[in-house]
This record gives sequence, C-alpha cells and structure tokens, in this order.
Amino acid sequence: MTESIWDHENANCNVGNFKIDRVVDLERLSYPYGSMIPDADPKVLSKLAEEMGSRLITPGTLDLSLSFHSFLIRSHKYTILVDTCCGNGKNRPNRVDWHLRDGPFLNNLSARGVKPEDVDIVMCTHLHADHVGWNTIMDNGDWVPTFPNAQYLFAESEYDFWIKEQKNSSSPILLGSYEDSVLPIMQSGQGKLVDSNYQIETGLNFEPAYGHTPGSIILHVEEGGREAIVCGDVMHHPVQVRYPNWSSAFCEDPILSAKYRWDMLTRFSGTGAIILPAHFLSPFYGPIEKERNGFRTII
Repeated sequence: MTESIWDHENANCNVGNFKIDRVVDLERLSYPYGSMIPDADPKVLSKLAEEMGSRLITPGTLDLSLSFHSFLIRSHKYTILVDTCCGNGKNRPNRVDWHLRDGPFLNNLSARGVKPEDVDIVMCTHLHADHVGWNTIMDNGDWVPTFPNAQYLFAESEYDFWIKEQKNSSSPILLGSYEDSVLPIMQSGQGKLVDSNYQIETGLNFEPAYGHTPGSIILHVEEGGREAIVCGDVMHHPVQVRYPNWSSAFCEDPILSAKYRWDMLTRFSGTGAIILPAHFLSPFYGPIEKERNGFRTII
C-alpha cells in the first residue's frame, strides 16, 4: 500500500480523490489520567510525558489532553462529516466543558469552504454526547438538524442498544444527548439506520468496532492504494497506541475494546494507512508501526 501523508500544518490529507480535513470543536482539554484511562501506569506515563511532551501529558499531574473534532471528507459525489462533537447550547451539567457552549465549530467548518447546507451525509461512529452534539441546533425553541440537506447515518446496532437503555432508564441517557441530538434527527426523517458494514460509496466503507460501545463503527477511506481509518473512540489518546491494553473509563466493554484496538493496530501497522482518531491532538495522526510490545505513530 502506498503511504498517504497527513499535512500536520493544515490538518488535512488526500486519499486518492478523497480529501480529508480535521474540523475542531474544542482544541485541547485535559483530564486526570485516572478518570480517563484508569489502567494507565503512572510510572510509564511519566516516561511517556517526557517523550510526547507537556501538551499531551502534563508533567507532575499526568493529566491527559484531548481534542474534540470532526473529520470532513469530500469526494466527487458527497460532502461527509464524521462525528459532530459537543455542539452549542447543549445542557450537559455533568460535563462542564461541554455545558451550554457557544463555540466556533460552524465557523471552523466554513473556513474549510463548507456551509451546513453543503453537507450531504453525517456519520456518527457511535452515539456518545461528544460525537452527536452538532447534529442539531436550537431554532425557535426546538432542536432541529444543523445540516438541513444531510442524511444522518447511525449504525442500527448502536441505535437499538441505546433505545433499550432509554426504555430501562428513568432519566435521560447519554447525558441527555439522545433527546436533543439524536431523536430530533429521527423525527425529521433525516436519520437512517444502517448495517455496521454499510458502504457510502466505493472506497468509503464502515466496519464494526465493538467495545467502546456495543455498536461502534469506523470508516475506511481507500482509493488508489492509499487508505485512512477514521476510527472514532477506538483510542482516545496516543498512549493507547503504545499500550493498547489500556482501555478508557468510557468503554462499555473494556476487554473487547482492548481486543479490537490490538486487532486494528496490528492490521494497519506498517501499511502506510493514516489512523485518524476523534480525540488525538496534532501531530499524532498518521501511519503506525510496531514497537516493542505496542505500536507508535510515525510523525
């Protein structure tokens, strides 16, 4: 496979005729490692902090820093937005950084030359609140689709799991995001439930990535011998590339999550495929290769 090149300065790359851009909602938030990746060994994190730098791992406290962003994919046929981050005006009192925000995401999208009405497809790798927030905006007191001409694709197995959770819960699920960011899409008729192996078009294929949630999916972007993997929350932080056994505190099934992460990293190490997680800070995108008992990103 020919290696694709991620342009770290401009946060984009080309995979054949597909153009991929990173669109930021929140650039850098830091969290205590114990609440984010409880399996992490602090002694190992201290060494990784020296290697990866203070922007990713805070010296001393070992807080881990994340980005919250979408990936914009443009082909000859479609303009596609993968994961829609935290959104604006969403009531998230248990997540202070996401609560009632007034952020610049749509301006950042516009800077990439795309207006909301230009988006043809919105794909959510899973339905956690920080991946569906910009699905909707407030209009005259109602949550309405942000992207009026888009078809929103949700994996049916993911959607069905959370529907069952809602039926068994006396309080809003997904921090309230089902009610304000998913249900309005289904009610508008713009939502489409699809198989976990769905194909958008030739070269854009879903793959099941169960573990983080029961219906998580990733997106393969492939053309002309080049490939990128838009992989949602298979990994939250680059330390999980080095230590794939470390699952996040947000994984529904940490054991299955680690198993899938090992599998994905093993399959794509040394192939030149660009790995594009939903929360990595630059410059830790790009091809990966095997290193000792784990892997590393080639940057």
